[in-house]
Amino acid sequence: MSIDPLEKFHLQFQSFVENNPNVISAARAASQIPEAAKAVIILSPLSLQHIFSRQWVSKSYKKTIVERPERLLASSIGIAAAITMYPALFSLKSSFNRMGSLTAPHVTKVHAKSWSYEITKLCQEASFKLSEGQIEVPDDWNSGDIYLSPTTINALCGTIGAIETGIDTIFSGPSPEHICNRTFVAIRPPGHHCHVSTPSGFCLLNNAHIAIEYAFDKYDVTHAVILDFDLHHGDGSQAICWKRAGFKPDDSDRNEHISNYKSKKNIKYDELNNNITDNKVDSSENYNDDNIDNYNDFGKKLARFPKVGYFSLHDINSFPTETGYATSENIKNASTCIMNSHDLNIWNIHLSPWDNEEDFMKLYRSKYRTLFAKADEFFKLSKQEMLKLKKPFKGLVVISAGFDASEYEQHSMQRHNVNLPTEFYTIFTKDALKLAQMHCQGKVISLMEGGYSDKAICSGVFAHLIGLQNQDWIKEWGSEQVVKEISRGCKPNWKPYKSKKSKDVIRIWAEEVIKLGRAMIPEFEDVIFKEANPSIPSKKSEGTIAQRISRNKVQSQEANGKPSRRLKQDIPFLQQEFSSEDEEDDADYVYDEELNKTFNQTVEDITIDDISRHLETLEIIQSDEETDAKYSKLDTVQKQKHSFSTKYQYKAPSNFTKRQIRYDQTSNPSLQPYDDTDISMISHISTRRHTTRSGRKW
Repeated sequence: MSIDPLEKFHLQFQSFVENNPNVISAARAASQIPEAAKAVIILSPLSLQHIFSRQWVSKSYKKTIVERPERLLASSIGIAAAITMYPALFSLKSSFNRMGSLTAPHVTKVHAKSWSYEITKLCQEASFKLSEGQIEVPDDWNSGDIYLSPTTINALCGTIGAIETGIDTIFSGPSPEHICNRTFVAIRPPGHHCHVSTPSGFCLLNNAHIAIEYAFDKYDVTHAVILDFDLHHGDGSQAICWKRAGFKPDDSDRNEHISNYKSKKNIKYDELNNNITDNKVDSSENYNDDNIDNYNDFGKKLARFPKVGYFSLHDINSFPTETGYATSENIKNASTCIMNSHDLNIWNIHLSPWDNEEDFMKLYRSKYRTLFAKADEFFKLSKQEMLKLKKPFKGLVVISAGFDASEYEQHSMQRHNVNLPTEFYTIFTKDALKLAQMHCQGKVISLMEGGYSDKAICSGVFAHLIGLQNQDWIKEWGSEQVVKEISRGCKPNWKPYKSKKSKDVIRIWAEEVIKLGRAMIPEFEDVIFKEANPSIPSKKSEGTIAQRISRNKVQSQEANGKPSRRLKQDIPFLQQEFSSEDEEDDADYVYDEELNKTFNQTVEDITIDDISRHLETLEIIQSDEETDAKYSKLDTVQKQKHSFSTKYQYKAPSNFTKRQIRYDQTSNPSLQPYDDTDISMISHISTRRHTTRSGRKW
């Protein structure tokens, strides 16, 4: 008998439809919309198994650990919010039983087998070290950001499996009709800080590059761009681009050290069952695919496929370029801009402060959209390159979707007064769709990176998914009250309100969202919810006598003002007090009649006008030969100014009826360029030494 990991969600969704008659027709429309027109969301229950297990540290220290299993719950609630708005436009999959391999070629070509060996070995040793009150990671790792547990290896293999599922979804299927172009993979831990052999900033594997390598190995993808909008610079993703260009990895010395150690030990491991086996391997086997003999005197060799361009929007004053902790090398790396030189295509843009929505839109048009112009340039040059080589070009757009730049991220993470409005995640994602339509037959995979407060993740994922289906973001959806209501569902001990006003549509809708989100992954019950329910027996025990003695010793040291064993004290977040969203109550709640009224109108508008619309094809009007010729003659600065949006125009099909814009463009003219004409919908279907990452009527 097969197990359906989404059975609980399906039952909850059925209840949602029955409770909301006005979406019944919309839900039924799902069967009439081709699978290829839907966005697929991949859930990764195994990602929950990466757990902070230093039980002997103080409660105040535990509060600084913001990369936690609960992040997947927050993302699920954001996913549920998008599904309630457009139930016919999304498909949900669970990769609950798919474990990838740390020794798979698409992993070892990114990180090398030596790294796969070390991470497996450390996870195997973690249980003993933790029981002894010892830090379970090496001395040269930042133990404030990086932690391991015996089950972390399962989480990493599960993450790889989810990534593979996402790539398979957009490139293959039971039939061509079941191949979808767009997918969002909700995974953790994040990956864009992980270098070839060095973890950093919560990241243990570089998920984006693994996805690209898998797409290359299995589906012949030759070129990819990484569009990274996480608050922090993806130094690991950028460093691996240098490796792909043929340059010696910045952490190659560590890589060679691990390789030599493994060769001496002459052992092989099985990462699936976490046991060291007796299988012998040839000690001469080369576990370091970056053998120093392959490089010239300047540390470079020939570049290899797939070719990858890295394009990032981030805060230059945050990790890994934290003010007061940054090295000159990190600052230079986070500011690198180079195109079509030395096999490198990298462009970094720094976030700027803004005062109001109009200011932000000007920033986006004049500064941030440059990323797409550079990515477009990369793809065009790549096509020319492949044409000269007489080889086929095949492209892919990868989004490193971090939500810690959100206006709703907690201040302890976002200390430098730059952020992004929630609507950004919709606008940026729609621009990514344009890029993919022009160069990659619409193929886009989005991988969750950062985002650490419940509000930032819930609202960010919600807005991102709306953009992934090329719909408009409605400003009411991102209001403080709406975000607060749905983020309540991230509390392990969440309970519905005992009573609600019949006209309080926001709270009624939010509870539907919360129920759907909490039903998406059955493992939430064991990993998250059980902690908050004293009536459910806990699997945790007081531990062995050695564990209790070690724990008491560490707690005694902390009480006397001494640092606990090997816990790093030179990182800023230990002085930060993270606000607990669980402490919020209902005492300050004021019913906003106007907000509820307009919120309800947006729901009705969707039901009547938009629910059966989907993005299947785009009619793209590319510039004529004369314009292309002029563009090719521009210098770099001129090309940067030559807007991505003006170089390509988008034409609405003749059967397209423009939707009513849901904000007053008269009062806010800056929003005019961002209506449905940005991309038209088809409506023919009727119905090395690092500072810390985290810093201290329905």
